[in-house]
Amino acid sequence: MEVSKNEKSRILKAYFDKSITKQEMENLLIHGIVMSPVSWIFATEAEQLKDKQRRQLICRIFGLTDIEINWVDGTA
Repeated sequence: MEVSKNEKSRILKAYFDKSITKQEMENLLIHGIVMSPVSWIFATEAEQLKDKQRRQLICRIFGLTDIEINWVDGTA
């Protein structure tokens, strides 16, 4: 996913303000800042934790609020 110039500048500003690490900055520049409205169900807890941290990072940099919606099993 390509990151716009405005998004890049906000990510770089957060890095220069020392509110994110170099690794976090690179991760956002490579993978973009698009996040789905609902978190996916991941195969491992490590993937789930990585996605949660990425979502929190995006919210922190761009001043967004991430509403946590959980999947519900409708078979009960």
